[in-house]
Amino acid sequence: MPNGRSRVLLVEDDPQICEFLQDALTDEGFDVRVAATGRVALDVLGQWRPGLILLDLRMPDLDGWEFRAEQRARPDVAAIPVVVTTAGTTPQEDLAALAPAAVVSKPFDLDELLTTVRRCLEASS
Repeated sequence: MPNGRSRVLLVEDDPQICEFLQDALTDEGFDVRVAATGRVALDVLGQWRPGLILLDLRMPDLDGWEFRAEQRARPDVAAIPVVVTTAGTTPQEDLAALAPAAVVSKPFDLDELLTTVRRCLEASS
């Protein structure tokens, strides 16, 4: 069974991006769970502990900021590092308020994203 260091929760509402990233992360050996909304992601965290959350900011029902606030309020999952994916138009001060382990701008370079995921997982272990 994979350990937490190889588990990634992908929180992304765009089906094409989600499928692309899920396939790429799985091909790299990560155990990936997918959530299309912030609410679903919180439900997943109630049953499964990833080593990292890959978080889109703009989503229906619960955006990245709301998700992050709820995650940080829950002691059982507050320490899970988050890599934010954003279209690059988000002001730096808004991103800093999320206290992410890293930020990757869309459209992203897959190699850069995978390197960032590995680096953040290693740093948190």
